[in-house]
Amino acid sequence: MGYTLAMEKYDVGIVGGGIVGLATALTLKQRHPDLDLCVVETEGRVASHQTGRNSGVLHSGIYYKPGSSKANHCRLGKQFMEDFCDEHQVDWDRCGKVVVATHASEVERLDRIQE
Repeated sequence: MGYTLAMEKYDVGIVGGGIVGLATALTLKQRHPDLDLCVVETEGRVASHQTGRNSGVLHSGIYYKPGSSKANHCRLGKQFMEDFCDEHQVDWDRCGKVVVATHASEVERLDRIQE
């Protein structure tokens, strides 16, 4: 079974040219180089809808429980994005973040985040 678009046949069709659709397409091509795939986007260019309206911040997972799936996925995704930008000469800046405790009860949590 395949998909036909503009008289072309593809093995895989991906709907949406945002960050998730493009990351999916990239991963599929890396894992299966011979795969014929097509990304379909309704906007005039990729990443111009919701993806283009985010804060531009890569979340490092510091607010999730250390070692949790969410924290691990944030860290892994952040590393993938940094590696991708480096490989393709896309400028980026690790500007950092200041996280402070506003109550003495939050100090222990900051210690866990630091770990």
